[in-house]
Amino acid sequence: MAAATGDAGGSAWIRTHSPRPDASTNLVILPHAGGSANYYRSWGQALPGMIETHTVQYPGREQRFAEPPVRSMAALADAVAAELVPLFGRRVVLFGHSMGASLMYEVAKRCEADGRAPALLLASGHAAPHRRTRTDWHRRSDAELVGEVQRLADDGAPALDDPELRELLLPLVRADYEVIESYDPGSRPPSVESAVSVFRGADDDIAGDQAEAWRELTAAGALGSHRVFPGGHFYLREHHADVLSAIVDEIDSLSVRRNS
Repeated sequence: MAAATGDAGGSAWIRTHSPRPDASTNLVILPHAGGSANYYRSWGQALPGMIETHTVQYPGREQRFAEPPVRSMAALADAVAAELVPLFGRRVVLFGHSMGASLMYEVAKRCEADGRAPALLLASGHAAPHRRTRTDWHRRSDAELVGEVQRLADDGAPALDDPELRELLLPLVRADYEVIESYDPGSRPPSVESAVSVFRGADDDIAGDQAEAWRELTAAGALGSHRVFPGGHFYLREHHADVLSAIVDEIDSLSVRRNS
């Protein structure tokens, strides 16, 4: 099976900003609630040539703005897993931030059930799905939801201060919050065969102490790494270079373990 290397004429779900036909690893990024592929645009060029970076583009944003957003985790995971099939011509590593981390887990389960296990899951900025704190922001008023998004955003999410942009963006943000807040993995969700490593900001109350509980979702009952960076929920923006370096280290470690 040939590995997918670009998005032109292909899937609307996958954006590949820096195609690398000779790469050995496909890194797939699953964005946070309210996030889009463009947020991670620079990653593809910044990472070394052995890694081709693909970002999942959820409906309702950027070139998919006219499409209604997905409102359930199951529907989103089903769609993403199906779109990733062509990427398994190479080793696949998934990186999910915040909502994207829970989505990553659900996608990995589906891929494994079809005989295509990712080599590594990188869970960023999120408690293990079955240990996360329950919230209901998607049911709150516009003002309350905006306040929560701006509290988490390292830049204060200035677009939400503009009334016209807020009117366009808030339904999308609310739908994404509904995805994660209505998601129930159960108290004892199944483990995945893929290795799992955790990234989080030291001051992130979304990930918190329950980030370590990702080990309960691994077949080996252990994490590959648990890396803590300075900063809050969006530590990966302020410490961009360090995060990318850590991703490279994690991917390099796969080869070491395979050859040991």
